[in-house]
Formats: sequence, structure tokens, C-alpha cells
Amino acid sequence: MATDGTDDGKLASHIGARLQALRERCGVSRVATARALGLSVQAYTNRETGLTEVKAGEILILSRLFDYDPADLFDGADEIWTGPNIGAGAAKAFAGEAEDFLRQLARIRDPSLRRSVIEAIRALARAADKTA
Repeated sequence: MATDGTDDGKLASHIGARLQALRERCGVSRVATARALGLSVQAYTNRETGLTEVKAGEILILSRLFDYDPADLFDGADEIWTGPNIGAGAAKAFAGEAEDFLRQLARIRDPSLRRSVIEAIRALARAADKTA
């Protein structure tokens, strides 16, 4: 399900399929994966099938469980969805920033601190929306 109406769920399906492949490669069951995320098996299955988008925090947890770089989930995604129409240069710059952000966030081991960082970014984005 697309939350922004721009890709008809294609990106969520792509990421879900990549998660499923990584999970199967590691020999981890859906039950164990769901438990690691604090989700029901159905809720996790919805992520693998693209019905529900995977949250950033979940990507970080799964990157440790499956031992992968979070950026790996997006391999080939540019063929599925080109992103918002913000211009080629801006899109490349944003993609690099997003990748760097995920790498840095993954380095923070404390889940509570990671959530605080994410919440701080949300607050900054809300403040930026108000001034725009």
C-alpha cells in the first residue's frame, strides 16, 4: 500500500521481496523475525508482501538480524520508483544523505537513543513544514 500515492505500492513490494530473500538466505523463520520486531507473524508477512511499508527502525533491527547493509534493500529500487519529482541532482543528493543517515543510525546500538534521534528528526521536519 502506497502511503504517498506515487508508486502504487511497488516500492513497498520491492523492499518486502528483498527482506524475504534476505530472511530466507539466513535461514530465519517468519515467526522468529516477527518476534524480533515485536510484531505478529501476519503483520510481518504484510511487510514482506508489500501490503505494509517497513518502518526505518524495523530496517535497522532486521539489518542486524540478517547481517546486511540497510541500503541493500533498495538495490534495483530505482527501476521500480524514481522518487518524487525534485530534479535529478537533488534526488541524487537526497539519496546519498538518506543512505548516510541510515548508516549512522545503524551505528547507534541503544534502541531508545535511536528512537530519540528519529523523533528529533520528525520534530525538525514538522518545524520546517510550519516555516515553509
